[in-house]
Amino acid sequence: MKVTIFSILALFLITGCSTKSIFAKKPVKIVNKSKKITMKTKKFAFSDTGFYKSNDKLIQIQAYSTGVAVANMKFYKNSDSVCVGYKCTNRKYFNDNFLSKYYPNKLIVNILSAKPIMGAENLTKSADGFTQNIKTAEYDITYRVTSNSIYFKDRLNRILIKLKDL
Repeated sequence: MKVTIFSILALFLITGCSTKSIFAKKPVKIVNKSKKITMKTKKFAFSDTGFYKSNDKLIQIQAYSTGVAVANMKFYKNSDSVCVGYKCTNRKYFNDNFLSKYYPNKLIVNILSAKPIMGAENLTKSADGFTQNIKTAEYDITYRVTSNSIYFKDRLNRILIKLKDL
């Protein structure tokens, strides 16, 4: 009896380690890059070297000037939260106070993820990315994504967001 129980336990241990588990999670894609970061909005402006960190749940931007953190922003992909410094709020509040009240709530996450914005309106693909030019009474946007940079400019609302790999 003891031998049978021991054999069964040994079999479970051996086969449990040698087969792929159906409960295994997919690996989390993590991006951590040094970038030249420029952000100019109605509430803040900076253009310095910093870090861009991204995973399945979060995009974080940290900008430094002479070794001192001048910006630390977190944009959550799967929730409505945005944190600027130590203050967290929702995307609508962020848009209303830092960008434009006419922007969709997910716009900043799409920009920082290098994804098309505004339902891919006026999307023109290029060899290494895409461009969108969107003009309405509320905004005049030029948005360009390449393999090593993101450029977003709204002329009407005077907003500029640029990220370029170093």
